[in-house]
Amino acid sequence: MDTASDGAFQPKEELLTILTSLGFSRNASIKALYYTGNSNADLAAAWVIENQHRSNIDAPLNEDESDVSDEAEYLPEGVDFYKMVFIVNAELNMGVGKTAAQVAHAALGLHRTLLDDPQKFGQMLMSWEQFGETKIVTKGDNVAQLMTLAEKASSLGLPHYIVHDAGKTQIAAGSTTVLAIMGKLDVVDSITGSLSLL
Repeated sequence: MDTASDGAFQPKEELLTILTSLGFSRNASIKALYYTGNSNADLAAAWVIENQHRSNIDAPLNEDESDVSDEAEYLPEGVDFYKMVFIVNAELNMGVGKTAAQVAHAALGLHRTLLDDPQKFGQMLMSWEQFGETKIVTKGDNVAQLMTLAEKASSLGLPHYIVHDAGKTQIAAGSTTVLAIMGKLDVVDSITGSLSLL
């Protein structure tokens, strides 16, 4: 755990900036980083969402020390953490509703892919469901970039799903709208880590 010279917990500023930019309070973000090992914004965001019911979620960390033992089980040893990342084809300039629908298609399609092969993806799916079902939506430049990212995912053995629109509204039939990729945090980040959040 990262500590300041006085022994107090010191959150990583870059992770804290990401969490607060997502709309989480500074105190909730600090707690989330504390309880999830101060190493990953996705896990910390999932912690905040799962613990938003706590009356003291926005209290400073030092007022919440009694919860430390309860959180020791949040990150068990030897467990792999997974996330889904959705890359939206920005060159299509889809409206907000259209984008939301396309990401939903991608999530369902990828989830069905996982369910269709429980031997290969069962453990991944169970771990993802148990630890927050982390989902991140990012922006891709164009269809060529989405296809390149899909090829990288395939070469690493990651499940992925590409949405091709039916063409009923806004865009031409067959347009590639969203790529969904799932895998271990660090492996997915090696493919999508440089993309901007949507």
